[in-house]
Amino acid sequence: MPRFTLRAAAAATVLAFVSAPALSQTERAAFPEMRLAEAGASGQRAIDLLGDKLEAVAKFYKRSPEALREMLLRDPLMRLDRNGRLYVVEEMDHPLPSDGKDFVEGTAPAPLDNTFLLHSRPGAKRTIYLDFNGAVIQNTAWNSGGNTINAQAFDFDGNVNSFSAAELERIQYIWQRVAEDYAPFDIDVTTEQPSADKLTRSSDTDDVYGTTAVITNHNGVYNCSCGGVAYVGVYDNVGDYYKPALVFWDMLGTGNEKYVAEATSHEVGHNLGLGHDGTSQVGYYGGHGDGVTGWAPIMGVGYYKETAQWSQGEYADANNKEDDFAVMVSNGGPLRKDDHGNGISKASALSTSPAGSNVNLSGKGVIETRKDKDVFSFSAKAGSGTITVTPDTRSANLDVLVKIMKADGKVIAKGKPADQLGATVTFTLPAAGKYYVAIDGIGFKTPTDGYSDYGSLGQYSITGTVPAP
Repeated sequence: MPRFTLRAAAAATVLAFVSAPALSQTERAAFPEMRLAEAGASGQRAIDLLGDKLEAVAKFYKRSPEALREMLLRDPLMRLDRNGRLYVVEEMDHPLPSDGKDFVEGTAPAPLDNTFLLHSRPGAKRTIYLDFNGAVIQNTAWNSGGNTINAQAFDFDGNVNSFSAAELERIQYIWQRVAEDYAPFDIDVTTEQPSADKLTRSSDTDDVYGTTAVITNHNGVYNCSCGGVAYVGVYDNVGDYYKPALVFWDMLGTGNEKYVAEATSHEVGHNLGLGHDGTSQVGYYGGHGDGVTGWAPIMGVGYYKETAQWSQGEYADANNKEDDFAVMVSNGGPLRKDDHGNGISKASALSTSPAGSNVNLSGKGVIETRKDKDVFSFSAKAGSGTITVTPDTRSANLDVLVKIMKADGKVIAKGKPADQLGATVTFTLPAAGKYYVAIDGIGFKTPTDGYSDYGSLGQYSITGTVPAP
């Protein structure tokens, strides 16, 4: 498939906006005007440079002065530009190894010729655009002295003129992983270039906007040994001066699917206001545990653990206990509405199809919050049945508990394998009638050696077979 260059949505239209006071639905304060003596300051130096403007800057970022001061002191990767804006440079000791190892084999979620037409939530007012096509970036905070940045397209086979089948498949898998991370939000994660009005917030009353993550080679784009760079808390800003976020695939296992996806979710998380998750000893927490239930925070280092979730700093020695979901909501990332009722009285009927003397059951949904429980109904005769609930097949954030219940709420059977995120329940129905399936996102062990149900959210599908009613 031919490559094509996109102008970070037509520079004259999308990226020509300069810094302006940004307001959000939660009434973001105006950013104070300033011109610092230097760019790139961190830690105590950054605090000193802000001086008496620190309180106003903290208010813009919806933090207390103490919280902003603490964040700057604990996180040397959090820096100030000359305008006093927060940005992050994800410094790395060395590029990640190009071992090509990804965690899941499977089939791309769409035909390869639809690779640049993928949407996780079509019609949502908010957008995260994953730009793999290359971009000409102008008139942004990344452009020093009015230079133009020509960001290369995603390319790991050395042919910059076209996308190979392997590259298209890799792009789809990266999109799938990022879409799962943002599944609890009413945000469309897409590979199709949106129109300017879908990305650029034109005024403080405009409720349709988003951000872009340009996934590119760092050479000629940003001079660093880093996996990405992003401004903090800019998702709901008016204009695009502090966007896009930049992700450098050439530093991430030369385009390793999981590495690039984790870095992309992480950098967009900064755009949505999040800081880093570390400990008193390290800036990025790398997680704990092994196998399917090995866990890491998305805003730490999610590269090496199969389950990476949003966090509120519940692990041992956490240095950042901010509520990721609350922060992202306050920066313009709304949670999606509940798709299925939480109780028997509001249960959604599972779809059915005949299978001889049985019926096959199917359904799907999203666990949006830790309090959400999705309940489904089905009718059947007495006899044995089986129901399987499968979280996202590539990079699930959701660890499910499944219960089969009678109409009075009595549990007939439940399932939650300790070493799996999905569950299969085999049960015997005592009589003909209507029954219910309840799905809940749960934790594993404790937050110090597993995880709580805080970030156990995301997509799932239901399949099963029961006696035909």
